[in-house]
Amino acid sequence: MVNILRQKDITILDFGPEYANLDEASLSNVVQQIVEVAKHTSPPLVVIDLSHTESIGSFFIQFLIRIWKLIKKRGGKLVIAGLSEDCLNVLKRSKIESLWQRYPTREAAAEALKDAE
Repeated sequence: MVNILRQKDITILDFGPEYANLDEASLSNVVQQIVEVAKHTSPPLVVIDLSHTESIGSFFIQFLIRIWKLIKKRGGKLVIAGLSEDCLNVLKRSKIESLWQRYPTREAAAEALKDAE
């Protein structure tokens, strides 16, 4: 399972070492859990921590867009922490890297969201 952490008003979705490759197989067990977080976390301020992730696929990209839209619809904000160069390149090839602010660490991401409130 993805670790769901709370730091004051910020929700952090921590994809641990078991999520080195974010493809359909690895995500299938957690999709519904994360959709529920996106629909109900309050306030809707979410950090996705991908510090342990080495590769992402099209399924993850579709999933990320879905989560982002759910949070945005509620007036919230989604940011990404710890994105590797390889994962960033996948987002760039998909021409969607500018949809989310990126931070080197979850702490920096949480701080930025706190300041944005």
